[in-house]
Amino acid sequence: MRKIDIAYWFFYSFFIVVIGIAIFFDKSLLVYTKPIVPLSLIVVYIRCSKKVNVLFILSMITIMITDIFVYINFVEYFRVIALLITAFYIFCVFLLLKFVSKQDLKLKQLISPPLLIGVMLIFYLIFSITQMVLPKMSDSIGYIISIVISMLSFSAIGFVIYIADRFEKSIYLFVATCCTLFVDALLAVNELLYYNRVFTVLINIAEIGGIYFFTNFLIETRDKNKNIEPHKDNYF
Repeated sequence: MRKIDIAYWFFYSFFIVVIGIAIFFDKSLLVYTKPIVPLSLIVVYIRCSKKVNVLFILSMITIMITDIFVYINFVEYFRVIALLITAFYIFCVFLLLKFVSKQDLKLKQLISPPLLIGVMLIFYLIFSITQMVLPKMSDSIGYIISIVISMLSFSAIGFVIYIADRFEKSIYLFVATCCTLFVDALLAVNELLYYNRVFTVLINIAEIGGIYFFTNFLIETRDKNKNIEPHKDNYF
């Protein structure tokens, strides 16, 4: 039986705490507890990863700060939140670039019915949410565009890695990508259009699940052909 590192227990404990608060208490209390979750994943990453990439730590710190502003006042700090979310996706994109090679970009492999359907659904989701949000945030169009572009960049790289199937645990990355898309869409609806406690719970479960699977992909993935980590000398 595999022994679970104490850092994971730290993460699981605060995951339960955050979801409990989201269910039973006012969401403003998440300001004090939610940032501990990405902090715990930094501990997990440092303890369990053979090579520490500074970009991962920066991405989790960015999420910590974003969560604080989201639960203080989403509307008032929307521009700051947008910049932080954009920065998070940029960090993640650079983290994943080393898992992509020219052989993964074959047109026949990328243009498949499931992928095309997925892409169309993603664009429809983004278009629909943007249409609903724009009237309330018409003075922040540039910030919304920055989120959309960075989010699509992260999603595209994640899906390419998953479809190429050259690395173990690529399904973790697929799940993480789906979770981030879900969170960004539902967060905008929940904070700007229609607040619902159930949405808050779902957002927190999906966000924590997404960064958890993303972290584990970076820790556990191996090249299926070489059985080694890609670019082991890459720290940044």
